Amino acid sequence: MSDRVKVALEWLDSILKSEQITYQIVGGLAATIHGGNREVADIDLYINKTDADKILAQVNPYISKPLTHYIEGSWDLEYFQLIYKSQKIEIGLFPGSKIRSSENGLWYELKTDFTSSVIKNYLGIEVPVIPIEQLIYYKRLLGREVDNIDVQELLQVSAP
Repeated sequence: MSDRVKVALEWLDSILKSEQITYQIVGGLAATIHGGNREVADIDLYINKTDADKILAQVNPYISKPLTHYIEGSWDLEYFQLIYKSQKIEIGLFPGSKIRSSENGLWYELKTDFTSSVIKNYLGIEVPVIPIEQLIYYKRLLGREVDNIDVQELLQVSAP
């Protein structure tokens, strides 16, 4: 596990908690927290759109991509990107995020349900994580090579 990820996650978690911002870890980090083995590239999470202004001033020195609406690859969302001590962090805003299915090319809205988050311990930090079933669903939709690896690993750890 990466010390860089831990340091960045501790920093971000403390800011979010100090501002009482609900968030949900998604993406490859969520897969790792649920038991996957792939190396974590970045920290992906969602917050409510209405909470973005609460943290932008605090994280401003670390912004590498400003908050705006992006359509990139299989993603259509509002987000901003931070680089904290060389660790990339992407903070998406809910509602309004969509992903494109690799199978049929259609766009599907992500229904982030913060109340369904599973609290997990990652390197000593208690974090809210997308439930494994929802993570598998959206990674199957995306269907990239990294997503397929995550799905296979998640299916193994979630099998009865």
